[in-house]
Amino acid sequence: MDLLVAKRALGLLSIALGVVAVANPVRVSRSLGLTLDEQAMSAFGAREIAAGAGLLSPVKPGPWFWVRVGGDVMDMATLAKAIDRENPRRTAAFAALAAVAAIAALDLFFAARASLDKEENAEAAA
Repeated sequence: MDLLVAKRALGLLSIALGVVAVANPVRVSRSLGLTLDEQAMSAFGAREIAAGAGLLSPVKPGPWFWVRVGGDVMDMATLAKAIDRENPRRTAAFAALAAVAAIAALDLFFAARASLDKEENAEAAA
C-alpha cells in the first residue's frame, strides 16, 4: 500500500471513530466497560478527528501518522485498564485493545516509512 492510499484510508478511519466517540461518548465508554467521563471520551474522539483531518489535508502525512501513533498508545493504555477481570465488558475491551494494537502497528509502519522516505512523504501531500 502506498503512503497516499494509507493516508486517506487511515484519515477516514480516524474521522469515523472520532465522530462516534464525540457523538455518543457515554455509550462508547459503557460498551467497553470504561470508567471515562463524557468529556474524556469526547476528547479522545476529538483527537481522532484532528488526526484524520490532518491526514486528509494536502500536507506531508508523516507528522500526522506520528500523531496517530501517540493516540494509539493513549488508547491502548486506557483499554488495558478495562481488561480487568471485574469488568463485565472485558471481552469487548480486549477485542478493542487487539484492534487498536493492529492499527497501531500500521500507523507505526507508515509513520516510520514517511520519516525515512522524504520523497514519498512529499509526494503523498496531495
